[in-house]
Formats: sequence, C-alpha cells, structure tokens
Amino acid sequence: MTKRHIPKPLREFNYQLVAEKMDGLLINIDRDLQRLGNRALQRQQADFERCILLLNVFIRFARNSYDAVRYVAGNIPEDDRRRPNYVMVVPAINRQLLDLLFSLVYMLDDLSPRSLQYQRAGWRELDQEYRMFKTQFSKDAEWRQHFKNVKGVLDNMIRLYGVTEDEQKDPRLIPFWKHPFELKDEKTKSREYLRYLEKWLYGDTSAQAHLSFGGLAMVGPFLVADIVGGQDEEWVKNRIILQYHYKHFSRTAIVTLAIATEIDNHFKLGNAAAAAYLWNVFSDYSAEAKEMIQYRYENLLAGV
Repeated sequence: MTKRHIPKPLREFNYQLVAEKMDGLLINIDRDLQRLGNRALQRQQADFERCILLLNVFIRFARNSYDAVRYVAGNIPEDDRRRPNYVMVVPAINRQLLDLLFSLVYMLDDLSPRSLQYQRAGWRELDQEYRMFKTQFSKDAEWRQHFKNVKGVLDNMIRLYGVTEDEQKDPRLIPFWKHPFELKDEKTKSREYLRYLEKWLYGDTSAQAHLSFGGLAMVGPFLVADIVGGQDEEWVKNRIILQYHYKHFSRTAIVTLAIATEIDNHFKLGNAAAAAYLWNVFSDYSAEAKEMIQYRYENLLAGV
C-alpha cells in the first residue's frame, strides 16, 4: 500500500448560503420571461415572442437539471436509497447544461436569426427521426398515434419557422445546429468566452459523459474501492469521492447560474443583484466560478 502524506482537511461549503437565493433567481427569471412573452403576444410581436418562448424553455430545462442533481447528489431530503456513487451521473447532465450554455451565448450575440436557425435545425432533426421510424414501423398499429402526433408537431414547426416546400422535400437544405467544438470557432462577439468554456469546462465534462477511458479512469476507484478494501477504500470514500462530488455538483450550479445570468442580462430583467450575490459566494469556494466571473460575468453584471 502506498504511504500518503496527511492532506489538508477539505473545506466544507454550506449550500444553504445559496440554495434559497438560487431558487428565487430561477423562479423570477421564469416569471419575467412569461411576462415578456405575454406582452409580445398582446402586441403581436411574433418574432420576439418566438425568441422569448425558446429562452423560457432553456431556463426551465436548466432548472429541472439543477433540481435533479440537487436531489441525486444532495443530502436533503434524507433518503436511504441515495448512494454516494450516484454522483457519477452528474457529468452527463452537466454536458447537457454546457451544450445549452454554448448555444445560448452564441445565440444571444444575434438572437433573432440564430435562434431561428437553431429551431429550423431542430425541425430537420425531428423530421429525419420521424421518417426513419415511420419507415421501420409504419405497419405497426401501435405506432400510428405516435406518428400522427409527431406529424402534427412537424407541421406546426413548418408554419412557425418558415420551412419552405423545397426544404420539406430536401431537409438537407437546412444545416444542422453546430456542436460546442464548432461553435467556439464561429466568428461571433463571444468567441473567446466559448473557447474558454471548451478548454476549461467542456473537455473533461464531455470525457466523463462519453465515458472515454480517461473519463472511466476518473471514476474507476469509486467502483472498485470495496474490492481493494483497507486504507485505500477509506481514502476513496472519505476524500476522493467528496472532491469529485464537489467538482461536478458545483459545475451544475455555476453553469445553471451562467445560463440564468445570460438571459437576465440580455433582457435586463432586473435580477442582476441576486446573480451577483451568487457569483460572489460561489467564487469564494470554486476556482472555476471565480475564473468565470472574472472572464465574463463581472463585466456583464456591471453592464460593461
């Protein structure tokens, strides 16, 4: 067994410092977007309403992911079925949140045309899936209602997003939406920030989510600690998994906060003070949060 030096005690983060404030921020942004959407509907501002509804879905998706991680990787409420190793699913959720953040930041540099491009690409993806499954299961009666439902969604998307007859005949005329590795190289105002995110947050999160061997090697000790036993098992349970837990849970929180901050700042919803408080608390405990606020959100919140 390898002899280890005695490390410094882990610093504990009392999440109650931010939990209520975070919930309030996400609820307020959701309500503010609904208010803007209703106003756009009343004023018949169809394009603005389309943009608002999309970002309302974004903030609700982020909040759902954040709440799920708080439960799976948290300790409130108490649940004997919750195991420490369940934290290994968090990087896959964080990958989704980072994908959303990349798309959001890129979109907000030119919201109307880019959000429409994103939605039209979504029509192509859904149409492709619809055709594939209908080809395979069209004779199965149990699938008929499903196909009818999806066709209704596709027809509605055609109307809302202006999909032409030529594009319906040949969906390849509509480009797929780019992945983060591609978006970071697009010529856009926020390109340097997207490159920063890809280098320092997205790369290893993606490795964990895709379970490359490098990603698997990071969680392997959690899975075999009981086989190894002894001091090594105690080391994993009492330190290594706690560090892993904090790294990935804190990413869930700060990426969710980044999504909320981007939306709030773009529409000037009035929640900057709450966002700034949260960034400041997180930056005291997380080097990643500290770098993110210095790289972007300090100036964004100050209106620079």
